[in-house]
Amino acid sequence: MSKSSSSTRFLPCGRPKIFESRQPNQELLEVWQTQLKSYLIAQGLKYTHQRWKIAELILLTGGHLDAQGLVEQVKKKHSGIGAATVYRSIKVLCDASILKESLTDANGRVVYELYDQAHHDHIVCLDCDEIFEFHDEKIELQQSAVVQQLDFKEVRHRHVVYAHCSFRDASR
Repeated sequence: MSKSSSSTRFLPCGRPKIFESRQPNQELLEVWQTQLKSYLIAQGLKYTHQRWKIAELILLTGGHLDAQGLVEQVKKKHSGIGAATVYRSIKVLCDASILKESLTDANGRVVYELYDQAHHDHIVCLDCDEIFEFHDEKIELQQSAVVQQLDFKEVRHRHVVYAHCSFRDASR
């Protein structure tokens, strides 16, 4: 997705945050719509306008979403879609490899993100609940070495660091 503009604001912990406004990527929307239709047909499920509107909202929003936050966003944009439909759609979208469970946040909520994002790890700020993504090749190589040393074959992994923000201490 392309950046159209960005501005700096501050998170509750005092850390600067860059907010990016995103332009819809029509090509990716079409790919995912086709993927969702194919999955639903293969499973004997109906393709509905509501399911697509939920998937489209997730794609356009990006980032990290918990189920309740997604319900709130859907209700704002599509008031006729109920919470139960959103919750059912989350499972379908995960099964269709459009959405994936990413981590559990500091409050114990499951957080989802777009399925096609490149592998990355997360830091969850315990002060403002913001989720930061990072990738470190040294960590990846070390994990692979440990897996090999212990004679395992990795299928997948998640690395989530829960931490307090140093900006919190600096602002006191």
